[in-house]
Amino acid sequence: MNPLALTGGIACGKTTAGHFLLEAGFSHVYDTDAICHDLYEKPTPDLIAGMRKNWGDDVVPPDRRIDRAALSKRLFAASDRAAAFASLNALVHPAVEQRLHELMVRDAVGENELVLVEVPLLFEIGWETKYSHTIAVWMPREMQIERLMARNGLTCEDAESRLDVQMSTDAKLARADFGLINNGGLDHLRKQCFELAAHLRSTLFSSK
Repeated sequence: MNPLALTGGIACGKTTAGHFLLEAGFSHVYDTDAICHDLYEKPTPDLIAGMRKNWGDDVVPPDRRIDRAALSKRLFAASDRAAAFASLNALVHPAVEQRLHELMVRDAVGENELVLVEVPLLFEIGWETKYSHTIAVWMPREMQIERLMARNGLTCEDAESRLDVQMSTDAKLARADFGLINNGGLDHLRKQCFELAAHLRSTLFSSK
């Protein structure tokens, strides 16, 4: 069975939900943001070649780590930012998929296991078709703002600006197969995660 995907807006509690789902019976949880970060620290030869071809040698210095600051400067200075970011995604996304596949092979993921992949921008990059089912963590916008202010030290205006450029939690929830409503305490979210894991085991593996 293909893995399931977990998504949600910034500061909605995706990582916490992933921990609860692992506790509830998922065998593995993979984080594509963590994979991407690792690839920037230890890029593949193809990723290095693509970065240097598109943005110059100084984006990948001799230590072979991708210089995020130099890359960001190139991207935002591009005359066509959309095209620049599309080029970046065309390099990074296949590398993330390949690394994810390697991790699953390493972990000997079985056919009858519940496996979760956290993809924050799941719908934005069109990856929902790669997974058997999608799960969205939903939180009211006002709670997102409060969490962003507390967690990142942002002003209310800065927090709202960050949310304004992202797909809303309402939109993500509407597109997902399952939703986790994170508008209460941790126990409330944990209970939903256990209920969802039990439902998935009974429906996905009932005929096996």
